[in-house]
Amino acid sequence: MADLLNDASSDDQSSPLVGEGPAGGPRDAVPPNAGSDPAGRGSAEVGESDPVAGDASEPLEAPTEQLLVSPVDVFGLQQDRFVAEQRRTPWILAMLAYLESGALALDPQLRTRTLIMAPNYIVWNGILMRHVHLKARAGPASSLEVPVIPIQFISTVLHHCHTDVLAAHVGVTKTMDKVRKHAFWHGWKRDVAEYVRECSTCGSGKGHRPWRNGLMQRMPIHELSGPFSLLVVDAVGPLVATPRGNKFILVFVDYFTRWVEAFAIPRLDTTTFVETMVNEVISRHGLPERLLSDQGSNFISELARSFYETLGIKKLFGAAYHPQTQGLVERFNGTLLGMLRLFVNETQTDWDIYLTRVLFAYRTSYHEALRDSPLFSLYGRDSILPLDLAFLNTNHEWKSDEVASYRRRLFLSLRDTRRMVGRQLIKAQDRHAHRLEGQTETKFEEGDPVWVYQYFRARRGEKKTKPLAFSWHGPYRVVGTVGENAYRVAIPTHPNRVVTINVNRLKRFKGR
Repeated sequence: MADLLNDASSDDQSSPLVGEGPAGGPRDAVPPNAGSDPAGRGSAEVGESDPVAGDASEPLEAPTEQLLVSPVDVFGLQQDRFVAEQRRTPWILAMLAYLESGALALDPQLRTRTLIMAPNYIVWNGILMRHVHLKARAGPASSLEVPVIPIQFISTVLHHCHTDVLAAHVGVTKTMDKVRKHAFWHGWKRDVAEYVRECSTCGSGKGHRPWRNGLMQRMPIHELSGPFSLLVVDAVGPLVATPRGNKFILVFVDYFTRWVEAFAIPRLDTTTFVETMVNEVISRHGLPERLLSDQGSNFISELARSFYETLGIKKLFGAAYHPQTQGLVERFNGTLLGMLRLFVNETQTDWDIYLTRVLFAYRTSYHEALRDSPLFSLYGRDSILPLDLAFLNTNHEWKSDEVASYRRRLFLSLRDTRRMVGRQLIKAQDRHAHRLEGQTETKFEEGDPVWVYQYFRARRGEKKTKPLAFSWHGPYRVVGTVGENAYRVAIPTHPNRVVTINVNRLKRFKGR
């Protein structure tokens, strides 16, 4: 103590900064009074450090009536140990010495700092307390005194204000509010923000999928030769099993015309996929040049690879190739389920009956990207709807000698339609790019730890439900890049060990 402080009663020191306190002397540890808000004292409500100046002419009162127990009991700390740790911190020791006996530190900077900060502190039962002003609620603004936390106990305070079950991992703002009302240390706002940001439980259990981590990638429209040059496939389900044994929907979307084929199937295996594609898609529309899918096992098995090679179909994967394209079929899946939801019965066992009907409605409806319907974009004509019959809009009588003329008109119509579709798709990309102006690209380096977003799939025998399941898993390690928007991530529990994942399913791991 002799090395750090100089008692105010010393005769050989004449400077008031060294040998004696300012006029009026230090405040005694009088019985405190919570709720007092003397004018001129600095506030901890807006800042995380002490104010530059304060009015030392008014005594600071502390709250005896409200502090019926030790103020550190709420954090599960022993008062004796807490007091000892406070006195191991130089600036706290200097403040305690000044408030208790008027002694000032020999160090000029610490001495000046003590005098400036002193109006905001009191001593209660040997504990240094900070005066904090709270924002006004229904009535006038209030104030209270909170303990000054030594660095050794900051993590304990943060745990009780954020991680504890009674704190429930609330966000930064709510955690700051809890800390403000119960504790103080210099830089507490920065520490709270960092603690919440690095909370691994929050990182795993909170946050939606970041759909726009990567920059927009344009599909090169000029590379598409026409309808069904690029086919996107995905699956929906499992749904409620119908009396016909169907549990899944296999969806095919033509990128060029947005024409959709969807089929109710009982199983989601490679054999069913291949049979459906051959019998229902290829037999109607011919072979696609390229087929895009996710990494589903039914799309990447040995049988599936042999199928692609035999028919000369170039296989692409959404994560590495073009994530917006895979998103095309995913968005349609949501639209399809929304349409079916409006017609199925209460037990949801007849969805496969309505499937072809809602598909017809979608195909004949206006599409924003095309500025026309998928049916017109594919066939160059509009279909006759029941509404047309009701309003007598079909009065043309065909003659046999008009077939050649119709064929010529159809050729010209399809040519013009495909040119129009190409232009409209490029315009749609331009509109989307305009909406994404100012987007910041997220980049990962090899070795970076990341969270991986996983769609919820209940395993057989598990009783987990999606609303309470964690969507982010990890942390895993980035081991390489694939193109501009995909990364190879090491996942030890995955059968392949290393998985290619689009950047839109990744977020940076900031946990402890």
